[in-house]
Amino acid sequence: MMRSSAYHAGFAALRRRAEEKLQSSQQKLPEYSASQVEIHRIIHELDVRQIELELQQDELLKCREDLEKGIQRYSGHYDFSPHSYLSLSPNGTVVDVNLTAAKLLGRDRKMLKGDRFERFLSERDVPVFKELVDQVFTHEGRHFCDVMLLSDEPSQTSTPFSEGGIFYRNVHIDAVLSSNGEECLVFVTERKMKQNETRVVDDFSHLLIDKVIHSRIRFAALSYLYVVNQAFFVEIRNCIKATDGNLSIHMRMLESAQYISCDKEFQLRKPQTIYRITPQGRDAFIRYSKIVSALIAEHQPDE
Repeated sequence: MMRSSAYHAGFAALRRRAEEKLQSSQQKLPEYSASQVEIHRIIHELDVRQIELELQQDELLKCREDLEKGIQRYSGHYDFSPHSYLSLSPNGTVVDVNLTAAKLLGRDRKMLKGDRFERFLSERDVPVFKELVDQVFTHEGRHFCDVMLLSDEPSQTSTPFSEGGIFYRNVHIDAVLSSNGEECLVFVTERKMKQNETRVVDDFSHLLIDKVIHSRIRFAALSYLYVVNQAFFVEIRNCIKATDGNLSIHMRMLESAQYISCDKEFQLRKPQTIYRITPQGRDAFIRYSKIVSALIAEHQPDE
């Protein structure tokens, strides 16, 4: 209402200025008497101009109606699509979400906007998701990851966690950069388990394996830090035979999960990056080792 009042007030002020300018310009015009032919010509030109403006207005109204129909049609396809779509900001905040995604997350659509998407992921998958978003905004192309999504109730793909009976949905996330480069467009699909896969998942649950550690470079780096407790970046790189770029990315993921800490120190008057394994990282590595060892030991084939 305030915006409408301000609009009308501005329009009235603009009209007053136009009338004042018209009066001032008319005062400067010399008096003359127009012939009847000239008067009819001017009236005809004004009538034609009025009709032209009316036709343009009709065209603009028709274009507006077509645009509104297109927006409604797009909104219908977006909202009622069987697939889950979200738009995220660079820090992972939900900008827009369709009804299917809101249902998957178990929250009201209006409440989801402005919330952080990582809140709905298992704690161990948060660093993986953050790395995905960073990759979308720094590298072109399609990026994807598999994560566990919190669920209020079990479903065909939900598996109960041992801590507090929490349920998760195993989902696959595809992400690309929007055309304006300001948002991360996310497409979430729930991974369906086939009937003959149920026993395998029950016996060899991949949900127990820490995804942050379960990578060749991250596992090798954390294993080395578990033994030596702390090491410089160059030392870790040379030990596990990784490149600077790859190691930097994986060390950031371990740091995001608070499995390691990163500090800058001087060695021979040169700044060096030193990493230390945290108590949380040590516990996670022990838990990971026990789970993998148990899976191997419990299911050894009979000789």
